Amino acid sequence: MPNFKKYSYSQGAMVVINFEDQLQPGTFEFTLHQLIDNHIVLSPFYDKYSNDKGEGQPMIQPSF
Repeated sequence: MPNFKKYSYSQGAMVVINFEDQLQPGTFEFTLHQLIDNHIVLSPFYDKYSNDKGEGQPMIQPSF
């Protein structure tokens, strides 16, 4: 007979979430997303997080 691990209902589960589907107009999260993506200038931070020399993990291109 197979030796199965005992199942525990207290274990976690991974759930796939599409964050753009979660951002509903009129919510705080939607407003925060709009402010960061469309109204706040983040270019002063680019020098601090520069990895143009091929060192380290590539960055995700900002959506603006």
